[in-house]
Amino acid sequence: MNRKGYLISRFKEDTKFASKYEIDVINRLTDLNLQYDDLILLEKLPGMDYRKRVYIDENTQIGILEFNLLDLDWKFTPTPYYYQLIDSKKIHLKPTKRRLKGKYLKEDYVENPREYLEIVKECNNFVGVEMGDFIGVGVKREKGIKLKDLKRKKKDIYIKKIEEYLEKNRERINRLLEYSKTILKRYIERYKEKGYIINTSFSGGKDSAVSTLLAREIIPDIDVIFIDTGLEYPDTLKYVKRFAKEYDLNLHIVDGDYFWDHLEREGIPTKDNRWCNSVCKLIPLKNFFMEHYPNKKVLTIDGSRKFESFTRSKLSYTRKSRFIDFQVNLFPILDWNAIDVWSYILLEGIPYNPLYDRGFERIGCYLCPAALNSEFLRVRDLYPELWNRWVNYLKRYYSMDEILRGFWRWRELPPKMVELRRLLKIIKKKDLDKNNNYNKV
Repeated sequence: MNRKGYLISRFKEDTKFASKYEIDVINRLTDLNLQYDDLILLEKLPGMDYRKRVYIDENTQIGILEFNLLDLDWKFTPTPYYYQLIDSKKIHLKPTKRRLKGKYLKEDYVENPREYLEIVKECNNFVGVEMGDFIGVGVKREKGIKLKDLKRKKKDIYIKKIEEYLEKNRERINRLLEYSKTILKRYIERYKEKGYIINTSFSGGKDSAVSTLLAREIIPDIDVIFIDTGLEYPDTLKYVKRFAKEYDLNLHIVDGDYFWDHLEREGIPTKDNRWCNSVCKLIPLKNFFMEHYPNKKVLTIDGSRKFESFTRSKLSYTRKSRFIDFQVNLFPILDWNAIDVWSYILLEGIPYNPLYDRGFERIGCYLCPAALNSEFLRVRDLYPELWNRWVNYLKRYYSMDEILRGFWRWRELPPKMVELRRLLKIIKKKDLDKNNNYNKV
């Protein structure tokens, strides 16, 4: 339970249902044949880029899905229950009490040495291992198969449907809803008494869609603010207008299209120097407030959640804006996990931004340095004109290898990117040596 006694998700990190794009990626990398309505849960993990645990229910992890920045491709690392789930050739071990985890499998450990040798020969990387009531995963090395993990088998392991999860968690979502509405009512009443104007922020993303609709229940004619930075995805602009029309929102679109005017002077925006946030969002927003609410203080309802990032994990329900001195932000869904947001959206049939189904989980500017690099590469696939405009600018300062791996997203590279650059240099040197040797021959 959370600090107010309301049920929360068992996941400690932000977790969501796998999108259609992620389902397609998992199917490509595994022997699974997942459907879009299958219950596949993805829990965020720290890593170089995209990295998530893959679950088929809240307690059964079948692997880790990640985007490899070195190879610029997706990778699936199976865990033992993956091999209980699929029908595949497995290495069968003789029952033993000795500790095998982390050790290489010798032929005298296996029940059928001939079958073992055939499996080793056919194995590319990972292989299932079985020993009585235990299931495991081995990884192929130069010396043979190394047992990575071994767990006791589960009963009745199968893939459920999202609908089952939604019904099971409906009560918890309802409690979260009621608590968020209580937060909204309490603070709206408090700030109205102080003379504040109340509005809500809508970015075109799932979280702000939910917080906007909850705010609308309290104040039906509330002002809804969307900032068009000039760097929005075309699908987002269409979605925002369609969403506003469907729910009859009092939508205000603030013009923040100043990025290219400031780029030469400010330089490439990075995670540690996001000047674009001030230029394209906060300054235009402040000007809008001063024009539309002259001499008034403002309470803005915001969809930020503490699960989203380390920085936001420290948020309280309200925070005074660091940039707009007469604005306070209110976070009614602060305690929600992403899976709670998605559960509410699916339970209520709320339309969401189509980009979530196409490989994006952050809805914002298409060249945002805070986005995952895997998302940045999706821009190349889906919006080549936008991609080319930005990449052509980046080429002034970076090689294509660096651009593709997102080195431009930091002014000062963190250790993980320094290591990536080192590995990239090693690979390039090996390729160069190989070509030189080939030319000599």
